[in-house]
Amino acid sequence: MAYFPDVTNGDTFLPNTLLSNNVRHIVNSMNGFNAKPLFATSGMVRVQVFNNTSNTIDAGTAVNFSESGTMCDNALPVELFTDIAKPWGVVVNQLKTKALGGCIISGPVAVTLSGSGGYAAPNKSNPTTFTRGTTGAPVVFAANGKGVILLGASAQDTYDGPFALSYDTETKKLKVASGYMSRNGEFVSVAARELIASTGIVCACSTLDSVGSWSTPELKIATPNKNNFPVGSCKVSGEAVTLCSFRVPVAILIVTDVCSTVN
Repeated sequence: MAYFPDVTNGDTFLPNTLLSNNVRHIVNSMNGFNAKPLFATSGMVRVQVFNNTSNTIDAGTAVNFSESGTMCDNALPVELFTDIAKPWGVVVNQLKTKALGGCIISGPVAVTLSGSGGYAAPNKSNPTTFTRGTTGAPVVFAANGKGVILLGASAQDTYDGPFALSYDTETKKLKVASGYMSRNGEFVSVAARELIASTGIVCACSTLDSVGSWSTPELKIATPNKNNFPVGSCKVSGEAVTLCSFRVPVAILIVTDVCSTVN
């Protein structure tokens, strides 16, 4: 919808076709048989926004609030979703450049879904689709690639400590945060790493050679043993990637080996 400034007493009345049609659209959307949004508004938080980009934003698309824009009356500027760490919502209707519309930031909203899992998060490379997994908004219902998610609901507790696991839907990579390791009492750091997502156990690894030297600690998907301390798990099923961080503050390796004797 377009933006129209307020009128004041004494202004000459001038019929406006665009304004009249916008009002009709609002009234028609409240019709009992064609009501939009699809759900009752009780408990839903919906704000007025406008498209602050040069491209059309389709209904059901995730958006961030634009830091480069300014408010237009009570309407907030939005742009295509790029950052899950910043406030975001889902636009209700298609928005052409500078057009106004509604954006749901809390409550049920219908979206396009891919993959499987109890939660769904926007896909940075395609904000019109939400990827299901273990993070994001709870999935209330899903069928045939469509579904309803509940924005603002309490999702799983997000862990961001040592060896925290996360999945980048754009690069399709498993990200493992840096952490700490104790090797026979020697305390060292383990660098963060990106891995190809595959089903298995994520381990902090280091090996002791025959002369008593340790290899550089690294993170990889491996079988837990004396050299591989488990810090998380990854399960891949089609497009769905399910992660579990074991919340390990320190990976502890206690290894003994026969060292060569130097005369």
